Amino acid sequence: MEHLESDLITFSIIVPCYNQGHFLKDCFNSILNQKFRDWEVILVNDGSIDTTQEIAESFVNRDSRVSCLFQENKGLSAARNTGMAKAKGQYLLFLDADDWVETDFFTNIQESITKNKGFELYSYGYGYWDKPQGHCYHYHNSGLNGEIYPSVLTRNIGPCHAQLIERKFANQLGGFDPSLKSCEDWDFWIRAGKMGARLKYTPIIGVGYRYVPSSMSRNPKVMYKSLSEVSKRASKVDQRLSLAGKFNIATSLNLIEERKNFFFQNLGVMIHKNQVAEALEWFENEKQKNSWVIRDADFYRMSTYLTWQYFNRLDLIEKLEKFLLPSLNQFFDSLGVKKSKSKKIIRQLLKSQLMIKNHLKYGRILGGTLNRLKLY
Repeated sequence: MEHLESDLITFSIIVPCYNQGHFLKDCFNSILNQKFRDWEVILVNDGSIDTTQEIAESFVNRDSRVSCLFQENKGLSAARNTGMAKAKGQYLLFLDADDWVETDFFTNIQESITKNKGFELYSYGYGYWDKPQGHCYHYHNSGLNGEIYPSVLTRNIGPCHAQLIERKFANQLGGFDPSLKSCEDWDFWIRAGKMGARLKYTPIIGVGYRYVPSSMSRNPKVMYKSLSEVSKRASKVDQRLSLAGKFNIATSLNLIEERKNFFFQNLGVMIHKNQVAEALEWFENEKQKNSWVIRDADFYRMSTYLTWQYFNRLDLIEKLEKFLLPSLNQFFDSLGVKKSKSKKIIRQLLKSQLMIKNHLKYGRILGGTLNRLKLY
């Protein structure tokens, strides 16, 4: 059994897990294989009924820096809060059970922290992968630096695993909100922004995000409701924080436009799930309820990382065309959109994928020529 090489714990990695035991070996091994040693892992088993506890205990027995807490199922936010309460490290990393850290991540980010002391948040890039050492769909680098307020009020700074947060500062924020079924991370970062958090970006790829294009388990109506709620909260004084928070003030936001943006993002998810009839009814109801003026550009928002934005393999693109085009055509036909107009909108929605398809199918020269001629 290994032991800490010093009494100082620099990083506390909090891993909530609910019935994802089959991913834990990738997650834990990516941490145990790090050269940097001053860390702890706190796995919070959120009432799993699969192999989570058994696999977690095998790693607890292997390394004293790994601990496992069990609680009845309370959800992702509550699990993270349980881990936060037990954490001892200077910095917290919230790592989902199906994700992993990249080679030498803690060594590299520790060097950055040493050179750039005094920030509450440290961010880095991350990759969308089907599995470790598998296919990478996309690398994302935010490049954000400095105070995250006010931009965080209208845009999330990124997923939890893509930033470290100083533990003592994190404890001032009140934890993650268990009442939110989605977007709890954005709500957390907004509070950090209102407390004056400053972020330092390090240009490394720090973590891997397991992205499964065929998985559409997200509930678009739940996500839309949570996004709208968090956006509404963002415009107000947050009573969960000290009123002395540097930016804990009411501010003017275009909530109508924000709500419409969130709606179309999640409308895309619903159509992607081939729930066209439900999408049509939802569209008409929300349009009427909010008195929205709909423009063609609003529909372009349906292409996001939540849907097909990162489909970059020929097989995935061809599969996307096969199952998505009929749904999109049905949707716009039912809305009474002219065929010439709907064709233009759909081509814009799939522009990135169709251009990639030309390159992959016809090569760089011919594919590039077709794209310049807009033959996609």
